[in-house]
Amino acid sequence: MKDFGKMFSGRYSAVCVSEDDDNNQQQSTTTADSSGFQSVGPATTSSAMAAMHRNQRRKSLKANRSMYPMGILNGFFMETNQGSQNRVPTRTFLLLAVGFLAITTAVLVKVFQPYDLIFKWKLIMAEGGEIFNLWAQPPVDLYIKIYLFNITNAEDFLAGREQLKVEQVGPYVYKEIMTHENVIFNENDTMSSSPSHPLVWQQHLSEGRREDDPVVMLNIAMLAISHLTANHPFFVRMALKTLLVSTKSEPIVQTTAKEFMFGYPSALATLGNTFLPNWISFEKVGLIDRMYDFSTDFETFYTGKSNPAESGLYATYRGEASLPQWENEHCSNIEHASDGTKFKSFLLPNETVKFFRKSMCRPIHLYRVGEKKKIGSLSGYSYVFEDNAFDNGVTNDANKCFCRKAGRFGERGIKLSSIIILLSFTHPNRAKK
Repeated sequence: MKDFGKMFSGRYSAVCVSEDDDNNQQQSTTTADSSGFQSVGPATTSSAMAAMHRNQRRKSLKANRSMYPMGILNGFFMETNQGSQNRVPTRTFLLLAVGFLAITTAVLVKVFQPYDLIFKWKLIMAEGGEIFNLWAQPPVDLYIKIYLFNITNAEDFLAGREQLKVEQVGPYVYKEIMTHENVIFNENDTMSSSPSHPLVWQQHLSEGRREDDPVVMLNIAMLAISHLTANHPFFVRMALKTLLVSTKSEPIVQTTAKEFMFGYPSALATLGNTFLPNWISFEKVGLIDRMYDFSTDFETFYTGKSNPAESGLYATYRGEASLPQWENEHCSNIEHASDGTKFKSFLLPNETVKFFRKSMCRPIHLYRVGEKKKIGSLSGYSYVFEDNAFDNGVTNDANKCFCRKAGRFGERGIKLSSIIILLSFTHPNRAKK
């Protein structure tokens, strides 16, 4: 060990000899004669050669040492401070670290799309979730305006002296409180709920109209029963006529606006509810009351766990994906339709939106119109009903399945909503005249 230590110290001292020592040694081994010529002896030549080899070896070691990985790494952390070197990160290292971090972040954002991942995660319906709360109780002011057509010549019309004359009265404005109640999450990535749509009277928006305004309107119950028995055998129609006479039912009645919309007493409805409770489950007859009766309804919606784009869309209505009154899937299928609370996400430019509302009795498609619009900090597109939404096959052959009897309700712009209720475009806009 002693010999190894001496050898190592000798080599280390040989490598670390300074250039001044080499020069001094060279000067001590050279002499000059009186004539100005130097005389170099064999010993001097040997010493000079050894010094030159040591100098070359020292430079080679310095060069090799600077190529070591640790030497390169130390270069990033050795910063000169008042003649000494401190092991702190240099500016070069910090810039390289920031650049590497920025490039890595950009690549990760491009590959994984974190915004889309967060958005899809938030779309999934879950108890207490932000999207779920907005869906369960939408913070939207939804109003319904109702116009009635008051009959002005009831006596002359019933006597056969004049054609029926009406005048428009309204609007009667109500605020709809749309909520989803009794939500239950199912194991098949759906949730069941009971719809609730109570209407609240808005006097300040009704332009002076009141719910107790007297109106003369058609007797809905009488016309409904007459319509149902129109094609029945003669003895059935005679029995109905006897019933109408005994109950003193008239085809035109005077009620208040509220009674006509939300129900007025009718002997026919009372008898029907007594003897046919499974068919007529109500004792009062009202236009809006029947359309907004959700007491026996139950719906199932997708939670979006399997496909976030489908969250909040219909899976079934009353346990079925199709409406029983229509035969063809185009007319009856309501799956993946929106009830107006939440629409499909990640829509493509040419993709239509399916919409279903109980009062419309059918699914209807909406399509995009116009350019992108910006409202505040949000950007979006406008969607409208297709031009032939209420076409029953006159223009669009696919809509022929909305005709229960061929050609009977083929008029453009008018559709059968219930027993005797017809829905149309506004007044009736673009309907057959």
